Amino acid sequence: MGRDPDYLAFIRDRLAAPAGGAAGNAAGGGTVEDARRAHAADLARSPRPPAGAVTDLVVDGAAGPLPARLYRPARDGPAPVLVYFHGGGWILGDVDSYDPVVRALAAASGVAWVSVGYRRPPEDPFPAAVDDAAAAARWVIANAAGLGVDAGRVGVAGDSAGGQIAAAAAGRLRHAGPARPVLQVLLYPAVDLREVPPPLPDPDGLDFAPSRIDRALDAYLRDTDRTLPEVSPLLDPDPATLPPAVIATAEYDRLRPQAERHAARLRAAGVPVTLITGTGLDHGFLGWGSFARRPAAAITELGAAVHRTLTGVPDRPQPARPRP
Repeated sequence: MGRDPDYLAFIRDRLAAPAGGAAGNAAGGGTVEDARRAHAADLARSPRPPAGAVTDLVVDGAAGPLPARLYRPARDGPAPVLVYFHGGGWILGDVDSYDPVVRALAAASGVAWVSVGYRRPPEDPFPAAVDDAAAAARWVIANAAGLGVDAGRVGVAGDSAGGQIAAAAAGRLRHAGPARPVLQVLLYPAVDLREVPPPLPDPDGLDFAPSRIDRALDAYLRDTDRTLPEVSPLLDPDPATLPPAVIATAEYDRLRPQAERHAARLRAAGVPVTLITGTGLDHGFLGWGSFARRPAAAITELGAAVHRTLTGVPDRPQPARPRP
């Protein structure tokens, strides 16, 4: 069927721009710092919508302090909160470059988000990011009163590579008493790192830059066993003990089949799962809600699911709207 005309025009313009291949290809060429700058420039094209009160923080990681940013909605009383881990192929991205994405998620969901700058390879390979994710979730719970969030309604979230980190942290914290996440939000996540999945057929014949994710995985995992559940959460041997999940996919994303298998496996084990199918969308759509109707609608649907799950009520903020 293909992408709708409004969204297709945006994707074509994006691919034609100088940084069009940055998000998918940055891990493969030049220095790591060059790749990080290109990726940040690509994300910087998205506007930063209002998202309540935004405060920079320092949280405790597994090996020292980490930069973080709190997005707290305007509401009375402690807010439910998601501890968020950004994407970027494990190597790229940081709290500031993903600010547009988290602002969009915070505005759509009406709950608080704490975006955490975890350690990255090649400087710090696996399991540093997962160690930091678990430590950061514990820190948010321990400091909930000062943050204005509800210690009893803390979840973990992440997109792409950050989805793998969030899912691994949810598995690690499943039996942790008060530190157990009440929800895991996995946004077009990588949950099976045994091999690089092949690209899906493109209905519109678009020419995307070749993926270099194999190099990113080598830097992240080195010689780690890729069948470990904290590497490939799809292989978790006890999914019934995992927290409820909201999982979002993108139709033309090579990661979609593994995310769908993960959702099906959780459901079969009795775990409540809300699956948001990003029909007609591509990997990375969370930053594009200001540019086209289809990603804006998917972000609104995702925000409503998160709001409903964490608050138990259906009311939510007004949907994000693309710029004319």
